[in-house]
Amino acid sequence: MRKIIYTIHALRRLKQRNISKLLVEGCVKKPDKLISEDDVKRVVKRLNEKVLVVIYRLVNDKIIIITAYITSKVKKYFK
Repeated sequence: MRKIIYTIHALRRLKQRNISKLLVEGCVKKPDKLISEDDVKRVVKRLNEKVLVVIYRLVNDKIIIITAYITSKVKKYFK
C-alpha cells in the first residue's frame, strides 16, 4: 500500500467535519466508486444513507489527501 499523506487543509477539514483518518483510508483502499480527473482522484464510499467522498492526488508512490467530506447526495455519485 502506498504511503498516505494529509495536507494541512485536509487535516483541518477532517477535524471540522468530524471524519476519522481510519474512515478516509478505508475509502481510499476499498472505494465503492473511483472517478479519475487527470492526476486528481475522487473516491466514494457508501455510509448507510450518505457517502464519504475523498479527493486525493497521486505523487510518485504517495497518496496526498486533499480533502474529504460526507454528503447525503448519494444519487449524484451512484446513478
